Amino acid sequence: MRVKATNKDLQIIFKTLAAAGIKQKTIALKEKVSVKTIQDWRSGLFTMPLDVFKRLIIASGLDKEKISYKLLPEYWNIKNASKKGALVRMSKYGNFGTKKGRAKGGLNSIKSHIENKTPFKTIKKVPFPKHSEKLAELLGIFFGDGHLSKYQASVTTNSKTDIDHAKFTKKLMEKLFRTTATLKTRKKEKAVRVTMSSKMVVTLLNKLGMPIGNKIKKNISIPNWIKSKVAYKEAFIRGIFDTDGCVYFDKHNVKNKKYGYIGWTITSYAVILLTDIIKTLKELGFSPTNTKSQKSVFMRKQQEIEQYFKIIGTNNKKHYNRFKEFKMEGRVRRMVRHQSRKLEPRKGFVGSSPTPSARWI
Repeated sequence: MRVKATNKDLQIIFKTLAAAGIKQKTIALKEKVSVKTIQDWRSGLFTMPLDVFKRLIIASGLDKEKISYKLLPEYWNIKNASKKGALVRMSKYGNFGTKKGRAKGGLNSIKSHIENKTPFKTIKKVPFPKHSEKLAELLGIFFGDGHLSKYQASVTTNSKTDIDHAKFTKKLMEKLFRTTATLKTRKKEKAVRVTMSSKMVVTLLNKLGMPIGNKIKKNISIPNWIKSKVAYKEAFIRGIFDTDGCVYFDKHNVKNKKYGYIGWTITSYAVILLTDIIKTLKELGFSPTNTKSQKSVFMRKQQEIEQYFKIIGTNNKKHYNRFKEFKMEGRVRRMVRHQSRKLEPRKGFVGSSPTPSARWI
């Protein structure tokens, strides 16, 4: 608290103290302030702390009740000072509460930075991309291996097996957002990261459905704009399969016979997203399988997997190469099983056994 007294009463207090032999210098030493501060208190230029006022009254021997003063809270003058400062700045730069005023202030700030050669960055203007198959695929990629921080949008993948897809992602981001992305390889981690450092890009991707921060904890789901068109659904599935998907060869034995089938899967720990993927695949005419305990969705029908690569396709060479390799391996296995299956000679038949059938099993 501070005290504001009338000039008349302030003169009485300090004259009484002087008459009692208490000089201003003595008061200054005791209160640990300068003599100039004591003079400002005496003239009423500045208010004084309440505890100082009380000590001066006691030292003067005056009756506090007969002194006219007002108690003020700490920083009582900030509101008025701020208002005065604002009025001065408005008279100089215009009303900064308006769009025109803010623009003028921003331009003056940039001019000041340039003149003083201080480093500063301005937000890059990025056009909002129209809904398209390319955009749907990019969002699928981000739902798979992507991450948004406050100022960066990035996709991290395997530097050994997915480098071509990382390069594809970089070009796709640059085409959609018309700004530069970087591609950096971390050899020790066997990872490659595509990064676009732009707060605006982060904002746009966030509006499109990609959350900032931990996407699993934020229960991501396929955005409604993607669900609105078949082409968008296909592109989104392609994007997420190319990052979080896998083609594998399922080998097993039945009654001492070896069988091999191609398998297709997408793995995700986001429960709602996994449910959406299953529903979308069914809408696209596929027959996915999944159990509640599994974090993956599977396709096992050979015709459907072939149909997937024909209709939806992939931009990750790794997946397509594995698909072709496993497809050939499956054919070879079936041919080997067939050729090794020779008929036993008939009882009492003399000579070579009949030629085995040429059909595949």
